[in-house]
Amino acid sequence: MDPVGRVVKIFITGQDPRSLRTVELDNWTGVAITGQPEFFKKALEAEVLSRSCVYLLIRSSADDDLPEIYVGESDDFSQRYTSGKFPIDFDTFLIFTSKDDNLTRAHVKWLERELWMILKGNSGKALVANSNKPTGSNLPRADIATMRTYLGNLIYVLEALGYDLFSVEERTSASPQVSRLVDEPVTEAASPTLKLYSPLPKRPQDKAFLTYANGSYTLLRGSKISAKTTETLPANVKRLREQSIENGELIDRGDYMELMRDIPFSKPSPASALVKGRRSTGYMDWLREGDGLQLGAVLGLATPAPPSED
Repeated sequence: MDPVGRVVKIFITGQDPRSLRTVELDNWTGVAITGQPEFFKKALEAEVLSRSCVYLLIRSSADDDLPEIYVGESDDFSQRYTSGKFPIDFDTFLIFTSKDDNLTRAHVKWLERELWMILKGNSGKALVANSNKPTGSNLPRADIATMRTYLGNLIYVLEALGYDLFSVEERTSASPQVSRLVDEPVTEAASPTLKLYSPLPKRPQDKAFLTYANGSYTLLRGSKISAKTTETLPANVKRLREQSIENGELIDRGDYMELMRDIPFSKPSPASALVKGRRSTGYMDWLREGDGLQLGAVLGLATPAPPSED
């Protein structure tokens, strides 16, 4: 028998399923309000947004680029953006607050810093728009424990809504241990791990290496990255490359660059775009070790035509 799961409730405030949504999680006093920009003013009317909250503004991306995210906090979100001047253009907003008054300004400042740090660490999954580290706040140990639980539930809701922004460890630790329908242990089939490689343009002897497991891709430390880029390199992947060079995570080796840390990705194409230094279709450019079969063929997917360099 499968383990008992959790219940995520989504209330849609209108006939259009894309309109303003209120999201709740079982046994959690937190609440999320999310929607597209055209529903933002309506969201400000929600009574709970007069309380302290932490929020994300998300700008989606093409398949071979990274989404951009702005992380913020407010002690009264209903007054935060009345002028309509936002730090980034976005297509989705997510606001996390509480159904009671137990979430304080100090709490959301702590949450903002922790969330910012997690997303910065997962730089292959999203580009964080606000580059300055939030100040955070000093909380008592008891409050930190409470906020870690809140943060875990926040991550759970984001992942349940389809935002692949966190590592496997962060995603699974966000879900508390749940009771099973029977006492016997449940044996789950281990997710197979694919080991993939991609040669650099015009340098087939130099390769980057990628693993795929549990629905997540990881570009491995020691991978060789193209020393050159073209104008087709997606904008946010280009910024990831520049930040990695600045942080000493991408080292110039002359004919190529070397990656100095593992980077998790949600999709294979941004990873191969970083490697190739140009636009890329990851399902074609990543090859399975041993037989050289394209990733798309391994996964049984129809792959599009390779991107044009024109």
